[in-house]
Amino acid sequence: MSMELFTFPQAPSRDAVEWPGTPIGKENVITRTKSRTVIFDKSIDRQEGRRDELVKAAVAHMAAAGERESLFLGDVVIHGIRVRCFTNSPHLIDFWMDNWYSPEEWREVTGHTPPREPQVTVYALCGVDQEEAAYYSRNTNTIVFFNTSYYGQLKSWVLGAVGRVLAEEYGIHSIHGACVEKAGKGVLYIAPTGTGKSTSVYGLASFPDARFHSDDWVYVRYTFRTRDGRRIAPTLIGLPSGEIISGYRVFRWLEENARTYPQASVVGLDLGNASISLSVVDLDLDQPVEAYAYTSEKIFYLRTNLVESFPLSVSGILRAKMENVPDVTLHFLEQHSGMLDELVDALRAAEGEIGAMFRAMSAEEARVLLARLIAFDNARAMLDITQVLPRERVFTNPMEPTRLSTVFLIKRAFEDPVVLESLSLEKFMGRLLIGETPEKKREIAYNAYRAVDDAEEQAFVRRLEEEVKLRYREGWFDRLYEIYREHQDAPETLVEEFELFRMLHKACRCYDLNTILMEAPAVNNKKEAVQKTIELIARVVEEEPAELRLTLADYQAYLSR
Repeated sequence: MSMELFTFPQAPSRDAVEWPGTPIGKENVITRTKSRTVIFDKSIDRQEGRRDELVKAAVAHMAAAGERESLFLGDVVIHGIRVRCFTNSPHLIDFWMDNWYSPEEWREVTGHTPPREPQVTVYALCGVDQEEAAYYSRNTNTIVFFNTSYYGQLKSWVLGAVGRVLAEEYGIHSIHGACVEKAGKGVLYIAPTGTGKSTSVYGLASFPDARFHSDDWVYVRYTFRTRDGRRIAPTLIGLPSGEIISGYRVFRWLEENARTYPQASVVGLDLGNASISLSVVDLDLDQPVEAYAYTSEKIFYLRTNLVESFPLSVSGILRAKMENVPDVTLHFLEQHSGMLDELVDALRAAEGEIGAMFRAMSAEEARVLLARLIAFDNARAMLDITQVLPRERVFTNPMEPTRLSTVFLIKRAFEDPVVLESLSLEKFMGRLLIGETPEKKREIAYNAYRAVDDAEEQAFVRRLEEEVKLRYREGWFDRLYEIYREHQDAPETLVEEFELFRMLHKACRCYDLNTILMEAPAVNNKKEAVQKTIELIARVVEEEPAELRLTLADYQAYLSR
């Protein structure tokens, strides 16, 4: 029988959905649901009237609530899209307003006027006479959550809904990834959980010439140079016939039709989000496409186990509001004693306030504190990253871009001795189409947040994979994207996503990074493996090699040059 590693305080009543946890940081809220709801449906538009039925139930509950409970309305702006949330959960509205920019904050920070009306509407209500569930209507940009106050799922679904609007209407790519800028170059990591994405971000951010950008989500704009030297991210093409090409479709159209329709009108956004109007002939299409990444969150909703790979983050985490930080058992402390002792030693040796705080604690107090932050994968903190890194080394304006130069798809596959290699378009797209996690789960584009019919997309990819394996028994993976392009029946959501990823590969050097250096003969421990991985990333970012393939046997020779 397995022994319990951590526990949560019991709910005060049978119907409670959120309650106080054992104190840590600024506050610690425990939610009944601590992951995705059992019932979740992103395809309710298939059932006529289902969206209206759910919204009617939500509105009826709010109308009947009266003075019995508090109701909250929170408007926020996420990359220029206004989102309105109705909720009766104090926890959800608290994290919601911390996480994003209010319309007033957006105007103050960016200098831009936010939209007057919401483009995405959210109902997140507890105590409703409905099953615990999450629903999404793509046609109406509506999200309905019943009887769950776990913020992580709400955040992810809202990001997906906003991403759909941005891709469809503006050609802006929403990517589940992390980003850091080094020596003026933007570096984007795309990866499933558990492969070292956060470790890589914070490791590279520790360099003196680096700036932290984002930890979980970025918005990427693909831009063309104009003949007068500006940069434009096209959002709309207007043809003389009156036909309109919009959103992600504009890129392929420009490649295939620009010379035929030089006087077609182009509407787009410059790097500062100002609108530009010109003609196709005004674009210098001989110049390369460039990708620019923008951060998404005001305050970052991060896993508290970040302290394991970035111990100094504990200084900010302990000032933060937290969600679902557990109590740990003696068994957990015994099982992880070596790692906890290393962290305590590192923090006691730190300079400044954080070092003084840990030196003042007993070793046991420090171990329990750190263990609580690490024990549960879904324990979260609402972290102001400027409390961890100097403000000047953090992107704090959501409209300040970094130009992306390098993209790493991260995996952890111990059976594969290749540590790092450059990716052709076919390999890059194949990896993202399959999207296999370390647990062999399929997650297209490593992004479960996407506002799509997951079952429909996965079924198409499975059929595609079977077809390719029948046609090419060896080397089938490298043919996956080629055969995908032959199909006219791919779900529109998949076409949208991979057209945008095609542009990302066009604009950046793309590499496969396998975080397995702990298996290298000369590496003694995890800390050394992480250090060498970060060195390898930094070298590749600096040199941007077009062709590179390094294995466990020869990566050190590349580093030693």
